[in-house]
Amino acid sequence: MSTDKGLRILKDTGTTIKRTVTKDNKLINFRGNLTLNELKLFTLAAATMNEDQDSTYQEYTIDVTPMRKTSEHKDFYNYILEVAKSLEGRRIILESKEPGKRSFNMFRLMNKPRYEEGSKLLTVDMDKDIIPYIKPLKDNYTRYEIENLLSLRSSYSARIYELMKMKEYRGFRELTVDELREYCGIEEGEYKAFKDFEKRVLKVAKKEINENTDITISYEKVKSGRRIHRIEFTIKSKDDEKEIWIDYLEQSCNVKEFKEKAGLSNEKLNAAQVIELYGIACEMLDGVEEKDVFEYIRLNYLYGKDKARNIYAYLKKALREDYAKARGQIRFDYYID
Repeated sequence: MSTDKGLRILKDTGTTIKRTVTKDNKLINFRGNLTLNELKLFTLAAATMNEDQDSTYQEYTIDVTPMRKTSEHKDFYNYILEVAKSLEGRRIILESKEPGKRSFNMFRLMNKPRYEEGSKLLTVDMDKDIIPYIKPLKDNYTRYEIENLLSLRSSYSARIYELMKMKEYRGFRELTVDELREYCGIEEGEYKAFKDFEKRVLKVAKKEINENTDITISYEKVKSGRRIHRIEFTIKSKDDEKEIWIDYLEQSCNVKEFKEKAGLSNEKLNAAQVIELYGIACEMLDGVEEKDVFEYIRLNYLYGKDKARNIYAYLKKALREDYAKARGQIRFDYYID
């Protein structure tokens, strides 16, 4: 993820401005039922916020021209009035579910929206407490051009797009059907039959995301008994440079052989991820033979693979901290499966 010099939406100067928003993954992971238009307006507001805001509430001016361009409403004044009014009443609950330390934080997403008919600017007050979840300070942030989100017509597509962008670097994401329903804000009795859920949510999201955004997705349905329990998504970037880099790694390094030697053949890891894991293992085992590097990865993989929900994230941490205490086993030339 590259670092932006600024996240503000500037006034129209006749030139094309590349609008980018950065959101903390806790914010993207919220369970809620924002409408598509509410999500679009909040995203525009988030891109406008100043990360150095001192006061509890600060006034911001948002250029809502992108919403006018994507709206089919003839009366834009009434349209933006209704969206701003409904968004002002929304709160997002951010939860941490760490056992014994559960916590939540609740934010009102927008305060005191003001707008004058015929203008392209909406004025709002934004809560300072949202700032830590907006500014780009940590690695667990997702960046995307706002135009990708604004091009989507379904709120389900927008939510799934954000969830997929979080794991674009990995190329894979797995979610249970219940998690997806909760993320998308689908009521308990709505689309109860999976065929309806797939038709109204998954297929629509796949079509819209693939046609209108910077990524493409596909998915597979995984059963538990007779019931579809989870969805396994495959995510691919349309960024030519990123795909060229991964293709180069595939061709210049025998990634398949690397995965076989490290015991990772059954994992959906791309070339860049495999090379990164190999590099971490080499750093941890400076001066050992190559076979020991692969064994170090294999032992740490076996140690926690059955419990890890994100095998790539697990392995990066496991290799750095040597969860399996593999260095000792390699040093004394014995191994434990």
